[in-house]
Amino acid sequence: MRKRDIFIVYPEYFDSKLTRREGRRVPLNLAVPNPRIDELVSVARKLGWRVSVEADAAYPRCWWNRRGRLVVEKNVMKKGKAILTMARGLKGLRGAK
Repeated sequence: MRKRDIFIVYPEYFDSKLTRREGRRVPLNLAVPNPRIDELVSVARKLGWRVSVEADAAYPRCWWNRRGRLVVEKNVMKKGKAILTMARGLKGLRGAK
């Protein structure tokens, strides 16, 4: 049974080294190379979202590469808008380093 109060976010959604077909979901100008799950957690928490990490999970298209995934409790925005918001935050986090 599918839970409707959460959505899943994989680091591959934000990876600039991947194509859209390979799993990237954001435009290249918002993508970063090799995003880490801890960066995604910090961005989500800065946005005030409640998240949990499943560190041993793999993106289905890259089942051999276990980078983890983020389980985000839904708030008022939909998954697509949330991913773009996270991408902007991740880009800002990488720019601040």
